[in-house]
Amino acid sequence: MSILTASTFAVGLQFDTMKDLRLACKALAIQENFEIKTDHADKKRYRIHCISSETCPWRLHTSLITTDKTSSSSIVEIKALTSEHTCNGVRTAHHRQAGASIVSATIQGRLRDQPTYRPVEVVHDMLREQGVKVSYSTAWQAKEDASATINGSHEEAYARLPQYCADLLQANPGSTIQLECTITNNFRRLFISYAASAKGFRDCRPVLGIDGAHLKGKYLSILLSATAVDANGSLFPLAHAVVDAENDDNWNWFIDLLHNIIEEYAPAYLAPIFLTFVSDRQKGLLESIEQIFPGSPHGYCL
Repeated sequence: MSILTASTFAVGLQFDTMKDLRLACKALAIQENFEIKTDHADKKRYRIHCISSETCPWRLHTSLITTDKTSSSSIVEIKALTSEHTCNGVRTAHHRQAGASIVSATIQGRLRDQPTYRPVEVVHDMLREQGVKVSYSTAWQAKEDASATINGSHEEAYARLPQYCADLLQANPGSTIQLECTITNNFRRLFISYAASAKGFRDCRPVLGIDGAHLKGKYLSILLSATAVDANGSLFPLAHAVVDAENDDNWNWFIDLLHNIIEEYAPAYLAPIFLTFVSDRQKGLLESIEQIFPGSPHGYCL
């Protein structure tokens, strides 16, 4: 892990945005072991000074570059800098500039290479490699911010679901893709069964495992799945869905879509006492299978 490389600050140095400037100032303060305080900050100006001692003369003044009143430039330039320090720097491992924003920018490279990078590891690495102590909550927030920068936010991903479903159908003709939203246009549930899986199911053993699992993302939800067993005894995914809750309505919706797929691609499996279901026989699931697949044996999964 390497802290953001702070440029050699000098009058006339420019930054693409005010955000880039502020991150560079925090990186410089951590690298050179002093703390800064903001005197003034708005969209056009940023002034800071060193607070590691009351008499330290270090000062920085920057402002937005504008050519006229209608300019939309975001470039920021250092206008004045007193680079001398008379302080002894920070004497503890805690640093007021080591907040979530600078830690987030610092760990992005490692998080790209190691998506399972944990907040507790961030805390350890910041202390070991940078000599800076950060709290677990700061590390957690930094990882969330870095993940959003790399992968986009959960909200952006949900907003792209309609296009995602359209792309899936275009790339996998004959697939069963069904997305449903609430009346306020919030996500409710999504069902996916690829055409290749549906066609392959007719060559699987007549056993279908049904299960639900809790998701641990920001918005939780439940993952429902239907998994068959192929001729080699290996698991064969037939369909999966993400729903807002594990209840009678969602199970009935999921099982009904499964019936439609089997009816189209493997109708022989609908013969009485032919297709066997295996599940934990959750309430709602049990009734749905009995109603939609009457006469099919239903075994317990232990």
